[in-house]
Amino acid sequence: MKAKDIILLILRLLIGGLFITTAVMKLITLDEFEAYIYSFNIFSFLLSTVVARLVIMAEMLLGICLMAKLLYKYAWRLTMLMLVGFTLFLIYVAIFRDDTNCHCFGDIVQLDPAHSIIKNVVTMILMLFIRKEEDYQFKGKKWAIAAACLVSFVVPFCVFPMDAVYNKFVSPVEEINEQAFTTLMADSTMADFDIHEGNYVVAVYASGCKYCKMSAKRMSLMMEQHALDSTRFQMLIWGDSVHIQSFMEETKCEKYLWHHINPYVAIDVVYGKFPTFILTHDGKVVKGMDYRGIDENVLLEHLSR
Repeated sequence: MKAKDIILLILRLLIGGLFITTAVMKLITLDEFEAYIYSFNIFSFLLSTVVARLVIMAEMLLGICLMAKLLYKYAWRLTMLMLVGFTLFLIYVAIFRDDTNCHCFGDIVQLDPAHSIIKNVVTMILMLFIRKEEDYQFKGKKWAIAAACLVSFVVPFCVFPMDAVYNKFVSPVEEINEQAFTTLMADSTMADFDIHEGNYVVAVYASGCKYCKMSAKRMSLMMEQHALDSTRFQMLIWGDSVHIQSFMEETKCEKYLWHHINPYVAIDVVYGKFPTFILTHDGKVVKGMDYRGIDENVLLEHLSR
């Protein structure tokens, strides 16, 4: 093999591997990637979860096709088109938003829009060097293409199912110790926590729980996207003051009413399951939902009454 061929092989494997790597990193921090797409207020949360998986599916499939030289001409063109599209999108983000992470590598590697634009431009330049590569011809090629498509679909959509699909098989409804909750709400220390008239959502969080943080971000986004009354979402949170302060800053929930709660009381109210969201009407428990059970339509219906 000539030196030129070796260089082209390395470039092709690196670019294809880059796309697969970005897809895997997005999968590992999929909740954050979904929330990032939702934050643009273009799609509903459910549709944002679909779009997130379609992006991951496309990156994974193109990466495989580039590395294995399957449908190479189509894969090369689509990869360039995707890079151009992402770059234009990032230019918009760099100008009109103040994002510190564009989630190109999920939440694992923090890359701001400007650096991601540079990455894309360099990748497009390198792509020009491998534009004349041809498909591998081998027995069973059609089966290999089918397998690549199947894997690219199954991993983001089946191995990492959307909450709406997950909840079809696992109940998102959580049991609430209503007696313990009522007793807590009647405590004199909870005087500023008034949920006795109208509909509210009360979140019960552990300040060090990563799922509590992700769900708090999601709830905050939903409240903002639909301009819901911020007083209707209140939080009970346990942990030390340092962790609680960090929780509030990281999730951007400082504007919502919150109350520090004894961990033993919190465990008693939600049977130790964090986070739990308690939907109330006139101070009485209507239902409880877990992290995966946060439903945008249910939230809107409940808080818009």
